[in-house]
Amino acid sequence: MSSGVAEARLFYPTGSGAERGTELSALLRSLGVKPARDGAVAEAIRQGFPVTVVDRLAKELEIPLQRLLRIIALPSATLARRRAKKRLSPQESDRLYRVVAAWAAALRLFEGDADAARRWLNEPARALGGRTPLENLDTEAGADEVRDLIGRLEHGVVT
Repeated sequence: MSSGVAEARLFYPTGSGAERGTELSALLRSLGVKPARDGAVAEAIRQGFPVTVVDRLAKELEIPLQRLLRIIALPSATLARRRAKKRLSPQESDRLYRVVAAWAAALRLFEGDADAARRWLNEPARALGGRTPLENLDTEAGADEVRDLIGRLEHGVVT
């Protein structure tokens, strides 16, 4: 089990929006994003996430780095340039944040069971037109659909 899951597991399951924000902040910290305070994630995105978050998230999700790069629309050559600067752009950080937020929500859905959350993120979902939740995170509209699906599943609405 990776350190991010171990730290995140301390916070699952929960209910309120404030608790969910704390869970997500803890997961971000475990990946190397250090917001000045809880709720300061937008500022961390504006400053640009450390480039190491990309590698850590791919490892946490147990997916090839190239697959994560496709989802966040970050060419390998651009990643190589970002490694020299040590920071992603705000736009790249925002796209990466979508994936982190979905990972946190999937962990919450599966009560901290990282293996079950990973399987779910990688299985085609009828409610997503046969796409996997992870594939659907390539756009904000797709991320909205994933969030909606997770909400329905949390409330027992069969899809």
